[in-house]
Amino acid sequence: MRTLKVLIQAGRLTLNVRREELPLEDCLTCATRQNPRRLYLFVSKVLGKHWPVRPSVMAAVHARLGAKIVSLPGPILVIGMAETATALGRGVAEEAANQSGRDDILYLQTTRYRLSRPLAFSFEEAHSHAPDHAVYVADPALRPLFGAARTLGVVDDEISTGRTLIERARACCKLTPHIERVALVCTTNWLSSERQQELAPSLEKIVLFPSLIEGDFTFEPDPQFPSPDLPIVIANTDRQHDRIVADSARIGLIAGRRLSPPVVDLPPRRPLAVIGTGEYAYIPFRIALLLEQRGYDVCFQSTTRSPILVGDAISSRREFPDNYGDGIPNYLYNLDDKRLPIICYEHPTMPSRHPLVDQIGALTWITE
Repeated sequence: MRTLKVLIQAGRLTLNVRREELPLEDCLTCATRQNPRRLYLFVSKVLGKHWPVRPSVMAAVHARLGAKIVSLPGPILVIGMAETATALGRGVAEEAANQSGRDDILYLQTTRYRLSRPLAFSFEEAHSHAPDHAVYVADPALRPLFGAARTLGVVDDEISTGRTLIERARACCKLTPHIERVALVCTTNWLSSERQQELAPSLEKIVLFPSLIEGDFTFEPDPQFPSPDLPIVIANTDRQHDRIVADSARIGLIAGRRLSPPVVDLPPRRPLAVIGTGEYAYIPFRIALLLEQRGYDVCFQSTTRSPILVGDAISSRREFPDNYGDGIPNYLYNLDDKRLPIICYEHPTMPSRHPLVDQIGALTWITE
């Protein structure tokens, strides 16, 4: 056990680390949310979201976590949490399939976009500024695999209280009657051993907690810190998104199928920043990984809905409307201005109406 004390603008975090496969300092740092419901934020250094990361580092994390579920009874249904853990969730599923040669690992991700197809279930995150999540019924060809699943893997970047993941697992288990065990997969598990034991009976299943780091934490708010206001959002919440979302992970895919992400020629050896857009992160990450394997100096990160204050782990913040046309503020943090930015989109209409392109002088790729 070791203890770290981390000061952020909003107060002090005390981190008690029980187990770490990778050093905690290599995996995360801390920042202050622009959200009065939860002021602190663990900023992952291996997720490819708010902090630029080498694609090979992300791939190694996916491989470590994938190995922790690879031998669980199948079929395995893996669900990744939008928006933060979509690349992580699919990466875990893909690695588990690739390491074993299995063809019975089905991946689905939650989404905040509306599709004209049957809804499996939806839920909210109590602390989130954008709480609605939907899980759609899998593509018809995949429904037999969904219904036969014996293991459910729920993937998020971290577990703080466990409430969100347990609720999602409970909703999913109602639709998949053969589930025998639930694996709550994350990079950092902040649940105490006692809390883990409390959560397991609520599902009436065997519950596993695969992670790279385990510990617990406390947060002591600074009484002098002014509580921040959430950004004002005037959004169109009734839009349907069928015509502009193309990532099949929202309706299910079998992990381990060979991927050939498109890559074009680039200026030789110029440092690059490949940028995913919101939930659409895994294919952009794979493109960044391929570029790195070809010898480019490349980092990966993605845009986000999460409002974070500049300071602490956040050195820069760019704000702009989302690329899906909903009028929702999006952000890009910690961009390295020395790198050529390449923004990856899942639909060809997005770059022309996305002001981030001009803000950062980016190249754009349509990657679906």
